[in-house]
Amino acid sequence: MESMLPGIGINGKFIPAGELPFFCRQQVNKGSLSPWEIKILQFILRFLDPSDSIVQESSGTTGIPKEINLSKDSMIRSALQTIKKFRLGKGHTALLCLSTDYIAGKMMIVRALVSGMDLIWIEPSACPAVSGKKIVDLCAMVPLQVYNLIGKGSAISGIKNLLIGGSEISPELESQLRKVPSRIYETFGMAETCSHIALRRINGLRTTPWFSTMPGVKISADARSCLVIEAPFLPDKVITNDAVDILGNNRFLWKGRIDNLINSGGIKINPEYLEKRIVEIWGYESYVVGIPDKKLGQKLVMVTTHPCSSGEKAAILDALRDALPPYHLPAEIMVLHSFPRNRSLKIDRARLQEETVKRAMKS
Repeated sequence: MESMLPGIGINGKFIPAGELPFFCRQQVNKGSLSPWEIKILQFILRFLDPSDSIVQESSGTTGIPKEINLSKDSMIRSALQTIKKFRLGKGHTALLCLSTDYIAGKMMIVRALVSGMDLIWIEPSACPAVSGKKIVDLCAMVPLQVYNLIGKGSAISGIKNLLIGGSEISPELESQLRKVPSRIYETFGMAETCSHIALRRINGLRTTPWFSTMPGVKISADARSCLVIEAPFLPDKVITNDAVDILGNNRFLWKGRIDNLINSGGIKINPEYLEKRIVEIWGYESYVVGIPDKKLGQKLVMVTTHPCSSGEKAAILDALRDALPPYHLPAEIMVLHSFPRNRSLKIDRARLQEETVKRAMKS
């Protein structure tokens, strides 16, 4: 494995792959590192050991996380595609601010290993301490991190290439990011595909509403209109639950996940699509859930954390009524203190529904 990788820059010093195991063990044994830093070094050790694969846990977005065996060769080949896309190598800098519990964090390390980039790491959190003082050539974040950093001066504009993934980007956030000089991309991928297999530019002159696949990746749709992925670095086809419109051999529009569909009175409603429309109309982050209803099966409820009086709720529903089909209009608006999120900072839709149902039963 080490012979395939040049090494990595840590704290401005390049360490060849052959010396990395000794360096990582030495740093771990010092006993002065934080648990999250130790995880980074332990992953490097695991990636450089003689085994052919690693065990990765899925994010658990739609249920209980599952363990996936990922080939190290697949991870390397995926990382090389990203490195080639952004023309990165020694002398460039990668910023890691995601947990290495997840594939996105692990792949930032692998990209540095295959390219020889200098890797800077900061503690993963909902609002990472990105200073913006040092130019970063590549960084990956989830939308919540970007949202929390957008008003903090040069924190994001100091990143030349920013990859945003893990959950959908709201129209509000996308609108704000159009003003940022960095090259910003929404990514599409998952643990099974070793991170992203497609990118969508969301600012600059090359902004598009569709995703374009990485070189060599083939896409199709199954009978459910869900995306099927074939890639030269993956051993098997990946059949997803992501509803898409295929626009050509390497382009697709993402419409949402079919396992999130809400069935209200026999009408199947895509929550991700509706949420984007609500944000476009109202301007604040909102989600929709279906709660049990005797007549409809599921009643559509809009959930927000933005404070609303009874009069404001009525005005919001009036505005939505003028812009949405009748069957997409929420029956009511519920205000929560905060949105429940899972360990990867994605919206936890199962918990959101549970909390909404509990609130509805009390009212």
